[in-house]
Amino acid sequence: MRLGKLYVDGLGVFEGESIGRDVVSQGELVFNTSPSGYLKSITDPSYSGQILVFSFPFIGSYGVGEEGESGRPRVRGVVVNHIPEILKEEFSSYLEKFGVPGIITKETRKIVDFIRVNGNKLGSFSENRFINPYSSNLIDETIEDAVRKEGELLLIDLGFKRNILKFLGDYSVSIIPYDQFNPRQIEKVDGVIVSNGPGDPEFSDLNEMVRSLKDVIGKKPTLGICLGHQLISLSVGLKTEKMKFGHRSINHPVEDIFSGRIGITTHNHGFTVVYDKQEGVRERYRSLNDGTNEGLEGKNFLTSQFHPEGGPGPTDELGVFEEFRRMMREH
Repeated sequence: MRLGKLYVDGLGVFEGESIGRDVVSQGELVFNTSPSGYLKSITDPSYSGQILVFSFPFIGSYGVGEEGESGRPRVRGVVVNHIPEILKEEFSSYLEKFGVPGIITKETRKIVDFIRVNGNKLGSFSENRFINPYSSNLIDETIEDAVRKEGELLLIDLGFKRNILKFLGDYSVSIIPYDQFNPRQIEKVDGVIVSNGPGDPEFSDLNEMVRSLKDVIGKKPTLGICLGHQLISLSVGLKTEKMKFGHRSINHPVEDIFSGRIGITTHNHGFTVVYDKQEGVRERYRSLNDGTNEGLEGKNFLTSQFHPEGGPGPTDELGVFEEFRRMMREH
């Protein structure tokens, strides 16, 4: 057994069995309570820059054959309580292949409780030195080679999840990295999707993207998901703020304010939009856990902070995609 060490800012060092690649790796410590879908979480681009602590005590029970949300792990590290012995080597080799460290420790509950009380903290594998991931452009770590084809829809890539394309499979989709987007590109498409992704929505490298979105909103049907929701919100004059420990799991209840319908949804975000009705946009969705904003609606646009496509988790809110289709038909 290899001995591994995880340093937690403000809490100390935890020793356990090392899995994956034995390397120094720093990031923000966040936790997820999901009992399944662990591979989809590990490969979710929105986790870039973060060390993921699984609070569910039994992870890895079905191996690593599940289709991921991107082509490789995006986390900076993995912390688990237990992996079944028969599958431990397979799980460890998967992390090793992509240079991701991990640790098995019985102290996951202690780490999660510390985060819940004190907010997200920085962590580090193998070295007692911490680096704030938000000081760099996390999106540039996640976007893959763009699929360059003429499509009915334009997806602006900020680190998109593959499941989004699955539920828009009845359309051809052209994908372009966020830093290559300009508003003229919307002229030949029926709709625009601003994808999910990692990091701080008010990071300086995204300022041009926000300015460009001001020229898109209202002109073509637009759907924003997670980070896309936050950037569209900034473009219409709202603000964002960092949450204490964010929303990350598959069981968050969200209310559709217009219909009163409640859906159980998948979340992965550490920042939230501060809704202000004075900015002239309607609040469409709201968290029933803490009352934070979960989506907006305006002329020719709809946004959701949650992930209507699941991956992992429920698909209670697939209606978001149907409303987007309706906007395009009517437009």
